[in-house]
Amino acid sequence: MWTGYNISLNKNRPTFYVLLALGLHLLMIYFLKIQIEDWGPELLKFTYKAYLVPVCLGFINSFLFVRTLRVKYHVVWFLSTTIPSFLLILFFKAIQRTGEYEQAFVTIEFFPEYQVEMLILLPISIFVLQFILTLYYLIRIRRRLAC
Repeated sequence: MWTGYNISLNKNRPTFYVLLALGLHLLMIYFLKIQIEDWGPELLKFTYKAYLVPVCLGFINSFLFVRTLRVKYHVVWFLSTTIPSFLLILFFKAIQRTGEYEQAFVTIEFFPEYQVEMLILLPISIFVLQFILTLYYLIRIRRRLAC
């Protein structure tokens, strides 16, 4: 009877971890008041396309790491998913803030505020990080589980 409870808990745990990580990211973006200018339907479609692969890879990694049934690997996945992207978001906020206070004669803006950072750089960095975690799982953890 208890094994059925543990199996159903382990099936829902990766989804909970990913939703928790996404919720913390969105909460941080909200509290830092990061808003992308010129928001429209085309930009919304691009956002879905940009974040689809990193989030799917995050789900896959979460399922792989939860499957090990070791809390250490759950914590490694969660911290390595959240902390680097939190630092990157804080870095983007600092970059945008320094540009506001400088007095310049000519200002050239190729993209609206936060558009490149949040729609190109952040998804790429999340993808690279999740890819590295996948390689870590395949090389290191699978070898330990096989022994």
